[in-house]
Amino acid sequence: MVSSAPIWQPSRIEYICTRLSVMGAFVTRIFACLSLFFFLVPVTFIHGSPPAKNDSQYIRLQTISFDSQDPNRRKTGRLEFLAGWKLTSDNADFGGISSMLVLPDSRIFMLSDAGVLIGFTLDEEKGLAKRPFIAPLPDGPPVENGFAKKNWDAESLVHNPQTGQYWVGYERYHGIWRYGPSFARKEAEQQVKEMQGWPPNGGAEAMLRLPGSKDTKDRFLVFSESADYSKGGYQALIFDGDPAEADVKPTLFGYRPPKGYELTDATLLPDGRALLLHRRFTPLEGVSAIVSIGDLSEIKAGKLWTSQRIASLKPPLKVDNMEALSVTVEGDETIIWIASDDNFNAIQETILMKFRLAKGKQKKKRKEGSTEPAPPKAKAEARPGFSSIPN
Repeated sequence: MVSSAPIWQPSRIEYICTRLSVMGAFVTRIFACLSLFFFLVPVTFIHGSPPAKNDSQYIRLQTISFDSQDPNRRKTGRLEFLAGWKLTSDNADFGGISSMLVLPDSRIFMLSDAGVLIGFTLDEEKGLAKRPFIAPLPDGPPVENGFAKKNWDAESLVHNPQTGQYWVGYERYHGIWRYGPSFARKEAEQQVKEMQGWPPNGGAEAMLRLPGSKDTKDRFLVFSESADYSKGGYQALIFDGDPAEADVKPTLFGYRPPKGYELTDATLLPDGRALLLHRRFTPLEGVSAIVSIGDLSEIKAGKLWTSQRIASLKPPLKVDNMEALSVTVEGDETIIWIASDDNFNAIQETILMKFRLAKGKQKKKRKEGSTEPAPPKAKAEARPGFSSIPN
């Protein structure tokens, strides 16, 4: 017998109506929220100008501990921790430190990878940053196209105290710019042909200026962070003259950093050797850094150069994305300054640390297959010029 009951029972109709009512209320709430959102947006961004960029020139210093587990620890390798600070500022351009110069009068210049110069005089006793300023460089590389962001990814910085001139190495643009005293203006620039094959984020990460003499020009070394060298390590260039001048062409050599690390900065020690800073990050071990010393007299065009580790920084020692390095002299002591790049990231920090370099012995190399001790090696020149790097 066929049932004569209707297909749509009253109970089913009520259920469907109830569901449609619930869904309707939900959709109504969504449209209400969207209406409120689109109502507020024009008021905030169209009918009113965007909030002004914070240009505060004040820089705060907060002392830091060297070892989070042992407050009495002061040493790692040949570095003795003297003092350290966390630097902060409300200025929107503060951070991203990629290179640094510390002058004898405690005047510190830090250059960010956004092309911003940060300067202050460090009062260690009071923990103050005096006479601070935060300002962009007067000029920088052109944008790649009409829609690209500013291409001022500055990564390296060197200075000639005799002339007051500065040289800046730019990543992505892969060029070297020279600025006049006080960074008043750009004087010269070269987009180096030999650097154009370097990775966009593996450009002129470190640079050294080797002072010449009365009869010789200055010589410059420029290091890539990650452009592979055919014989191992990464590419680096020797400039016999000013790298910002278009007629000065470089020769190639290679630098091999400690395994798993990348070079982030370099500077000269008082005895003419090179001090080098390296960093590494792994998900398991976190961030760490290695400081090493290299003999410039061992550099040769077409050859692979290495350095000797003297200290490492890794947790529980204070460490972040260490990118900036400088050297000063206090009496008979060599002082090492290291600073970090916070990547403009709220969970990272801009830290500045001051170390004393303890005296150490250089390792002696042996000839391949020899069982005899190697003869003593001559020291690098106190003011390295052309002869410190064989042609």
